[in-house]
Amino acid sequence: MPNLDEIREIGSVTVSVEREEQLEACLKAKNIQRIYLDEASFSEEEIRRFAKKIKERGIEVALRFRRIERREDPGKSCLSWLTENEETSLFSAFLFRSLDQVSVLQRVERKNFHSVFDYTLYSYNASALEVWKDFSAETVTFPIELNFREDKDFSSWANKSELSTELLIYGHLPMMVSANCIEKTRNGCTKKNHILGLKDRQNKELSVRLYCKFCYNQIFNADVFSLFGLEKEVAALKPDYLRLEFTVESKSEVEEVLQGKMNKSFTRGHFHKGIE
Repeated sequence: MPNLDEIREIGSVTVSVEREEQLEACLKAKNIQRIYLDEASFSEEEIRRFAKKIKERGIEVALRFRRIERREDPGKSCLSWLTENEETSLFSAFLFRSLDQVSVLQRVERKNFHSVFDYTLYSYNASALEVWKDFSAETVTFPIELNFREDKDFSSWANKSELSTELLIYGHLPMMVSANCIEKTRNGCTKKNHILGLKDRQNKELSVRLYCKFCYNQIFNADVFSLFGLEKEVAALKPDYLRLEFTVESKSEVEEVLQGKMNKSFTRGHFHKGIE
């Protein structure tokens, strides 16, 4: 498994983090161009503090918006973060993950940040990318449902639309996002923002991340997704950015991945098989 020095020759390396210990590990690594802070995982005070810390290291800092946004959510809204950034320029990029957030983006008059659209936004054909271009997208993420052949088409569509691309190469893929909290059902609301586990029929443990700040859960695949070892195929897609998403990993696990070491079982997702 290659390390960051080797894969950065294919594209610029970005990472997303959901825990402070993950951020600490990433700040020690070399060749990371951008770090996404997950909005749902940190308090507003932590987001601002961590963002300043990242910028001091000469690394781009971006905010990854929540998966579910409700009108009654506490704290700052997507629009509030975007308008505040007009004055502070704290974030160089925002990762948009829902149609609601894309709609809010249209209300921003002075855009002093890079707009990245995530794989959670429909991008399965050339027409969809043209729409995202009209809706202020600058970078689009390869859909995780596509196989290698389809990804090559996606790369071509993005190039014709003059959009840069970002490819997920490591991370626990989400299987379900739920507003029905497992912990609340089991023990009552704890607001601890921690990680639980579920066992499937094959006795594999699926990690469940509680995002108590905005009251939703996300269930992840038991095996981590990885495209490490497929560098020739990844390079053929000509991605501008390569993203590693850290969710349930400990600091030591993050360090191992960044060093090119990964001993756990993994999946290629739909990269080779695709979806029928």
